[in-house]
Amino acid sequence: MKNRHLARALTAGITAAALCGIVTLPATAAETVTLVDPGASPQTRSLFSYLDDVRGDGILFGHQHTTSYGLTFTGADGLKSDVKNVTGDYPAVFGWDTLILQGDEAPGSAGNTTAQNIAALDDYIGKAHELGGINTLSAHMENFVTGGSFYDTTGDTLRAVLPGGAKNAELNAYLDNIALAADGARDADGNLIPIVFRPWHENAGSWFWWGAAFGSPGEYKELYRYTVEYLRDLKGVSNFLYAFSPGSGFGGNTEQYLRTYPGDEFIDVLGLDAYDNTGSQAFLDGLVADLGMIADLADARGKVSAFTEFGVSGGVGTSGSSPEQWFTKVLNAIKADPRASRSAYMETWANFDAGQHFVPVPGDALLEDFQAYAADPFTYFAGDVTGAFDRAVDTTPAQPLVHIASPADSARVATSPTTIRATVQNVDADRVYATVGSTEIELAPGDGLWWSAPWDIPAAELDNSTQTLAVHVIVDGAEVLTDSVSVVLGPRPTFGPGVVDDYEGYGDNTALRAEYVSYGANTLSLDTSGPSKALRMDYDFATQTYTGFGKQISGDWSAFNELALWVKPDGSGNKMVLQLVAGGVSYEAYPSLAGTTAGVVTFPFVDWRPAPWDTANANRRITDADLKAISQFNIYVNSVDGGAPSGSVVVDNIAALPGVEPPPLFSDVPPGSPNFDSIIWLHDQGLDDGYQDGTFRPTKPETRQDVATLLYRYADATWVPTAKRPTFLDVPKKHAAYTAIEWLAHEGLVDTTLPVYLPKAPLDRSSAAELLWRLAGKPEPAAPEAFTDVPSWHPYGKAIAWATETGIIVPMSATRYGVLKVVTRGDFAGYLDRYDHRPTPLEPVVLSDFTNGTQGWGPIGEGTVSSTGGTLTVDAASPDGGWFGFGPSVGDWTGRTQVTFDVVSTTGFDTKAALQVGSSWTWCETAQVGWIAAPTTDVVVDLETLTADCGAQLADVKRINLYFNAGTHVLDDVVLH
Repeated sequence: MKNRHLARALTAGITAAALCGIVTLPATAAETVTLVDPGASPQTRSLFSYLDDVRGDGILFGHQHTTSYGLTFTGADGLKSDVKNVTGDYPAVFGWDTLILQGDEAPGSAGNTTAQNIAALDDYIGKAHELGGINTLSAHMENFVTGGSFYDTTGDTLRAVLPGGAKNAELNAYLDNIALAADGARDADGNLIPIVFRPWHENAGSWFWWGAAFGSPGEYKELYRYTVEYLRDLKGVSNFLYAFSPGSGFGGNTEQYLRTYPGDEFIDVLGLDAYDNTGSQAFLDGLVADLGMIADLADARGKVSAFTEFGVSGGVGTSGSSPEQWFTKVLNAIKADPRASRSAYMETWANFDAGQHFVPVPGDALLEDFQAYAADPFTYFAGDVTGAFDRAVDTTPAQPLVHIASPADSARVATSPTTIRATVQNVDADRVYATVGSTEIELAPGDGLWWSAPWDIPAAELDNSTQTLAVHVIVDGAEVLTDSVSVVLGPRPTFGPGVVDDYEGYGDNTALRAEYVSYGANTLSLDTSGPSKALRMDYDFATQTYTGFGKQISGDWSAFNELALWVKPDGSGNKMVLQLVAGGVSYEAYPSLAGTTAGVVTFPFVDWRPAPWDTANANRRITDADLKAISQFNIYVNSVDGGAPSGSVVVDNIAALPGVEPPPLFSDVPPGSPNFDSIIWLHDQGLDDGYQDGTFRPTKPETRQDVATLLYRYADATWVPTAKRPTFLDVPKKHAAYTAIEWLAHEGLVDTTLPVYLPKAPLDRSSAAELLWRLAGKPEPAAPEAFTDVPSWHPYGKAIAWATETGIIVPMSATRYGVLKVVTRGDFAGYLDRYDHRPTPLEPVVLSDFTNGTQGWGPIGEGTVSSTGGTLTVDAASPDGGWFGFGPSVGDWTGRTQVTFDVVSTTGFDTKAALQVGSSWTWCETAQVGWIAAPTTDVVVDLETLTADCGAQLADVKRINLYFNAGTHVLDDVVLH
């Protein structure tokens, strides 16, 4: 490893001596680095050298989308930036994402072609380069199996995109576009602009479809290797440095960090992604340990280390948080540690909107702290970047390499034949063959990346056993390279309904580990010490506070009432956690690790609770609907004070069982009874625990005093009356419901013109409607009531109309509401439940007002748009006119029924809308609105004329286009209703 500081000192000394006429300067020898791409462009080689040299002297600050999104400017143009506006300089590192290519993020647009989006990305990359910045590109690729987003973890997608997988061609097409973008990223002289490419990041977690739970470490490694080889070797990309950033929270554990490492031949930058909203010492200590660990790895392996993604969890906006002095605390912790400070850059995420942004802007509590961070001499911004791209740097020649692309290490081969694929590089091989036991299989070179051959596996060997597959490379009669993988033969073990695992179907540890993913550092193995096989997890807490394992499962467990498993505790006193993901919620139960006596433990589903960190579902309980949607089962061990620092837990025979049908929560409210779900909801919200005898008494009349108390609790009210005299004569201060009833009066929820409240009187249906209507803010009903027992003069007519049209209260019949019918406790539970879950009224949203330009509007084909005086002029070409549109700022149009706009002037048109919606980017058209011949306001495009299939996808609107006949049309105020 070179001593950079000594080299600089020597260079400075020689230069000074030369100026004094003492020595003759020798010819400068080019530095030599080892890169993933030995043929990397000169500027890319220079960037690697620069990033390595900056480590320890300072840390480059980076910001994702810094010139394509912002809160302190409008009209993004690749030059305006929140960072520039709050610090006086641009970030040193400019981050982009492949979502731009498909129009999901700016500067891409959903209405553009892919070629147009590629050009937009390259334009912004070029501008960033001219500003002195270094460009990075992350990748959030869609789910190629389901068509969903990168967060859609269904479909076994990681395996599907690997070589030979059903969706490998779709991945290739995506990589083709990345290659086009790489080739189009050029400076003013036509030179390729270097880019740090960071695909498949945060794979140690399981929130992306390429995460840890969805493929073995070997399969992930091959996905990354394939990506590099496809781009570098098949598409000729030569301006990428490749970054590996599996996440964070490794506790400085090298083995855990490298679990999915593709190898030195495929990685230039060792990265770390970490978010936090505390600034606590525990977070800072863990961060420094991880950054120090990857810095040591980088030094030892000739790589660069970087803090590839960081920020305040949830951002620093209105939906995030503002932990005190967070930026300077993080910076001070990094620069105080000799190892962690050797990070080349630290890049935070984008300033998408006021709710979620990661660089503070005026009005944010952390702005001054961020400015202090930026002013620290240790942080480098664009103005501090010099000589990053003009160094003379050579690369070491590519070394001979072989690796087995498929089947990947620890993969499962379920059918025969399967294809063996091996990459053989930088040798002129005479022969390449594979061995499985004593069997030899000749591989042949192909047109693509691999030598390959079919592997015929005897049916008898597809028995869930593990085989070693090796590939041998022969040159001049001698073996020069070899690689081997362990593969599990046969389909996955299948289990009966409700069974998670009995461990009898695994032949060895490799087969077991192919089925389970480890969380944190631990060792999973088959325990054969008992009468049957079991799973053993050995763990320690030297560098972590929790660890565990899990597997994907599926099935309908609604017929089961409990989960049982055999456990051999380790006497550690630590906390064992069973976690069942059901209905998208992580429910937990906690076996004891006290003692060492093995046995079966059972946990009725009624006793499971949402994980403590899931505060949004804190009061939720497992329902039959949840149990019909089982998706994952995990087991963790958490370190606790006084617990042992290490241990071994053994489990077996994990299964859901019928058990005993749990008694109803209330003895008089059995499942299936009227308002059952609403009564349970009321209890789960902590609003009504029923009576001490275990009953709810659903048919008992709801009294006016009880409903006051219930609504006071529901509103989470804290108001306390201060008036000297009670509002109502029959509710004195000593009355148990006095505070709640006074609150009703204070909030205007009841009429105070009468002197009495009648607290013990039963609530009637008209009064119930009036209470809830006032609680909702007196919304205007869509139409007057139309019931024979509600005359037009009825004082509660509007409330009744609103309550029935929203479905909160169901009328007695089509013509009769039931004005004076008494409301029971069960009835009002249903009313309040439906009130709580009613759709939120949608306010109009201005999509375009043209106060600052065209705001993304453009023609699809021929035609032009321009903006003057806060209006948009559309010139539609003859003879047929054309489509004009934009990517809307609001993508979720659920519940929306209209788009309106004003016409300032026109030569005449009959418009309709085309919307691009859903994960499949489907185009849908509305009906035409009719001929518009003159200026008018509120031209209505009716979204309810979309087909049912299109209407069902309005939660994901990517683009809206409007058709205009040939001529000139001046528009204003496009509004979504």
